Amino acid sequence: MIKITKPPQAPAILRSRGSQKCTVHCNDYLLHKAEYDAGRSTFTFDASIYSANTVKDALITAQHGKCCFCERKTGKDGDVEHFRPKAGCRQTPSSRLLRPGYYWLAYDWDNLLLSCSACNQRHKRNLFPLANPDLRARSHTDNVAQETPLFLHPAQQDPEQSIRFRKEIPFAINGNRAGKETIKALGLDRELLNEVRRDRLNFLVHLRKVVELEATLSTNAEGRQLIKRAKALLAEAVTDAGEFAAMVRAAARDDFNLSLL
Repeated sequence: MIKITKPPQAPAILRSRGSQKCTVHCNDYLLHKAEYDAGRSTFTFDASIYSANTVKDALITAQHGKCCFCERKTGKDGDVEHFRPKAGCRQTPSSRLLRPGYYWLAYDWDNLLLSCSACNQRHKRNLFPLANPDLRARSHTDNVAQETPLFLHPAQQDPEQSIRFRKEIPFAINGNRAGKETIKALGLDRELLNEVRRDRLNFLVHLRKVVELEATLSTNAEGRQLIKRAKALLAEAVTDAGEFAAMVRAAARDDFNLSLL
């Protein structure tokens, strides 16, 4: 995970139709509070608003086409993910589903991110653990600022201050709780993901070796082009746009054959 910088102004559809829909939800909750709190009534959310092309495109641009959690390239195939679940939430995978969810944030720009389907649908789902679940906001009349989420919010925090990598394996810096919970609940250490990250590191190590042969390869035009391309790929790898940038930057810092990146 890396820090994501989103445009400060929400896409127009969220400010217009999203705002109107939020007002409808909030008013309906006040009218039928007992029904919603008991789970007998549920909200119907409009995906054409929070997943509108303008919203998704803005997230793709801000996140360089990568999943906000695992940093795999996802682009148009990604899901518009609600950081605070809109319909209902769980403190742990085995705890009961609390309804309603954060319905008033269903169209809130700060609550929307781009995620791959694996992170969103198979791992995060409706999980949203808090350090103190007794302080959970249960309606729009409560203050979410009182909550301390145990998931890192990549658009509001710098995940690289909490999560580092030993080669392709993520770990929580100094065992911090938010880092551990984020890795565990989102499956950021799942073997399939580790395998893809391992391949990425091996590819970059090979590029590094190509660059080290510059004196030999640069004696002809083809060799010079190869060196130029290898340097460009290595330079891009540590930028925010690079796939698995947090892992690559950690490898470069830790002198894992990438110290000259």
